[in-house]
Amino acid sequence: MHDPAVIRAQFAELVRRDDERIELARAALLVAAEHDESLDVDACMATLDAWAAALAERVGADATSVQRLAALRQFMFEELGFRGDVHDYYSPENSLLHSVMDRRVGIPLTLGIVFMELGWRIGMQFEGVGFPGHFLVRLAGEESDLLLDPFDHGSSVAEEDCRRMIAASSQGALRFEPEMTRSIGRRDMVARLLLNLKVARLREKDLKGALAAVDQLLLVFPDSPPELRDRGLLLYQLDGYRAALASLEDYLRVRPDAADRAAIERHMLTLRMMLAAH
Repeated sequence: MHDPAVIRAQFAELVRRDDERIELARAALLVAAEHDESLDVDACMATLDAWAAALAERVGADATSVQRLAALRQFMFEELGFRGDVHDYYSPENSLLHSVMDRRVGIPLTLGIVFMELGWRIGMQFEGVGFPGHFLVRLAGEESDLLLDPFDHGSSVAEEDCRRMIAASSQGALRFEPEMTRSIGRRDMVARLLLNLKVARLREKDLKGALAAVDQLLLVFPDSPPELRDRGLLLYQLDGYRAALASLEDYLRVRPDAADRAAIERHMLTLRMMLAAH
């Protein structure tokens, strides 16, 4: 058991750091710790270190990046048995890193976090790629950057693959643009993880779980209009009327020209009436 307030404070401290100093796996584990009181964050970090040490024994000091990549693929996907979850993709468990590490099953982002963390520990220049609908990993430092898919055993991804993926995920509404494969920072990866978790919780109608993810997102990006709005609407449904009203007021303060302003103002009027009646 751990103190939720301590976990939240540790997460807040971590995501306030300069981007390159954010410990990605620890941040993801602190996200998960709010949803599983039995989670031992340090023990999970030690597991990652142990895996990386075992991997390092298979890699010579003079190995090239391509040789290190081959060793990483073999170790993570063959020896450890990590794989993409094609049966229950939208399960919240796939956004909780400790569960992904335990079950060896996940979605592109959480598998990507394990993939990058192991790679970083053996000296690989990995960067996260915020491709719409399907997180990718970049191996930088080569003559030409190599895009990798952690959901598919770390396989190489060509531009044609990107075109196919974006067409499939958007039902043809989006066309591939080169900027879709730009690298993103660690803070943005943490935010993407939380967005995935929020959506997964909402799919299960777990409003309290979704609210926890929103609250953590607001520690990453404190004035995010969508999260201020969603926090207010979730609190409204959970009968937290005063806090709901404050969040919706904050939403309209930072987004005065919001397209849904009229609807939000109706909610706020209802909240004020309910508070006045108490």
